[in-house]
Amino acid sequence: MEDISKGLEPFRIPIEDTHHLGSFLLYITDSIFPDGTPVTTYEPESSSADGESDEDSTNETYTCSCVANHDDHPSVNICTVENGATCDCVSDFGNFYYMPSGNCDDHKDIDRQLLNLEALPERLPLVECSPICPCSGNCANRLTQRGVLISTTIRPSSSGVGLGLFYISTTHDDLPQGCFVSLYAGEYLTTDQARQRWSNQRVHEEGQGNHILSLKLPGKTWHIDPRFKGNIGRFLNHSCDPNCVIQIVRWGIDSLPRAAIFTKRGVRVGEELTFDYANASGSVDLAAQLDRQNVIEDGAGRTKCLCGSQKCRGWMPFDETL
Repeated sequence: MEDISKGLEPFRIPIEDTHHLGSFLLYITDSIFPDGTPVTTYEPESSSADGESDEDSTNETYTCSCVANHDDHPSVNICTVENGATCDCVSDFGNFYYMPSGNCDDHKDIDRQLLNLEALPERLPLVECSPICPCSGNCANRLTQRGVLISTTIRPSSSGVGLGLFYISTTHDDLPQGCFVSLYAGEYLTTDQARQRWSNQRVHEEGQGNHILSLKLPGKTWHIDPRFKGNIGRFLNHSCDPNCVIQIVRWGIDSLPRAAIFTKRGVRVGEELTFDYANASGSVDLAAQLDRQNVIEDGAGRTKCLCGSQKCRGWMPFDETL
């Protein structure tokens, strides 16, 4: 089967049916702007997505200086909680990654790190070391920057509609809670751009589905659209009782927020990976609101939910601002 990433990810991602990709055109490992510019070029002193002043603006790019303390010990995993005093990023923002078997003795095992979901305060963005920090390849604070590190495949979804992302493994080991799956990568849009795309899609491409993920942060909102250009994150379907969760992460405090997908609980081999579209947007009240409403009058233009879980709300969540 064809590798949808075409070798861009550490693991092959086979896809069983390339005839149902719809409008998907290009696989990318990290998000871009509509003109193709990588989001890593974002400058914090520029205006935010909604035209407001960016309160996080600084004149200098924040980087740590931890590598200077480990030049003589390249096998030591730097930027861990244990040596946080020598890493500015960990000292200031924390590191919520850990090794499931305790401390990591082999720096190659950092790919097996997990996110401690219980210790992470709700809605607190993860802050990893920046790609331009001088840390070496054994930095323990760059998990989401390493690409897709689990075995997955794309095939017809469990609901029977469209494609879905499934966990596969030759070792038959379940995925533990807190395992990094992938970024939710796509094109970063302003609110006006997202509204225009959704409007055009409803008129000209009805039935294609809405892939836009809205990251609602204090003072600003970013919209990630992977419909044309994206990664495997676009193939995770919605569930009202999901096995994955979206966590906002920054690659350095000055960077744009990225949406990272982690397992919310243990995931069995062969199980489809899903997340709750309501909680993914950063709107903590949306899921509760839908739970209270249960059924929306005549669907109110919404899409019926087919997740099949016992907690199904009946209708798909949707960002009303679009």
